[in-house]
Amino acid sequence: MEEREIDKMQREEDMMSLLIQQLDEYREEVRLAIEIASNAPYKLMSAVEVCKALGISFSTLQRYERSFNIPVRKVGNKKFYFEAEVKNCIITGLRLWKQ
Repeated sequence: MEEREIDKMQREEDMMSLLIQQLDEYREEVRLAIEIASNAPYKLMSAVEVCKALGISFSTLQRYERSFNIPVRKVGNKKFYFEAEVKNCIITGLRLWKQ
């Protein structure tokens, strides 16, 4: 094959890979949006549980609250988060940050 044809095929493969990656990201966003809209997971997590699940410190969680606009429910001095909202805010925030 000619070099030009090989370059064209490589560009097409690269475009397909990029397209598949973007579709995967959109699929995840849609899944999370549906999960939130249907309120299927009512799992309420404490700040300690969120930190454990994400493998982050409490100060990092506070920074994520501000950076990613994670909704917080307070009962007394304790903070609670809906699992789906945390996921959605972080994924949306990271996606916007990449752009």
